[in-house]
Amino acid sequence: MKKLNQYIFKRKAKKFLQHSTREKRWVDYKSAKTILLLFESDYIEKNRFIRRIIDELNQDGKKVVAWGFLDKKITSTAILPTFRILDRSTIDWFECPKEYCLRELAEVEFDLLIDLTLKDILPLQYVCLYAKAGTKAGMSRSMDDIIDFKIIIPEPDPDELTTGNDENHIEFKDLNETLFHTDQQFLYEQILHYIKNIQTSDK
Repeated sequence: MKKLNQYIFKRKAKKFLQHSTREKRWVDYKSAKTILLLFESDYIEKNRFIRRIIDELNQDGKKVVAWGFLDKKITSTAILPTFRILDRSTIDWFECPKEYCLRELAEVEFDLLIDLTLKDILPLQYVCLYAKAGTKAGMSRSMDDIIDFKIIIPEPDPDELTTGNDENHIEFKDLNETLFHTDQQFLYEQILHYIKNIQTSDK
């Protein structure tokens, strides 16, 4: 069922992207006034790290909306305009958020989307696909057609940091496996570092 749902998602994503009118644009940290965070919720729904990120971004004058997902029938976290956790009750058989969730998402535009998921989570892949954002940043997995700025994290290698010809692809090869595959904070810090430091002539 999981493979079938991923296949359906890829078909929907391809069709959506072919007809999408989203204007991709590079948005650096200073220019980003509105940010959408995507994250996988911890099981007890405390999400202290995510809430700390939100507080820090708010202190920098950013308006932040956070959407998470937890594989439970129903979560205990209250739904707020700026913070919500999707659960099994809010998605359909194909793991796509239900229509009322997508309508809510469509009502808001963001300068920057930061996807902090470390693995493919279909409900949040749909959110990433349909969200209106100038720049979408995250970890490179199966979302390369959707994500504009990708952090590529390969298997651990003792080689030093290397950067390819494409400025939107940053590759890290000098960190241990824990940082590669389980550290949400590491991913966030790398994304934040580059959106603060990459300068382009596109304004």
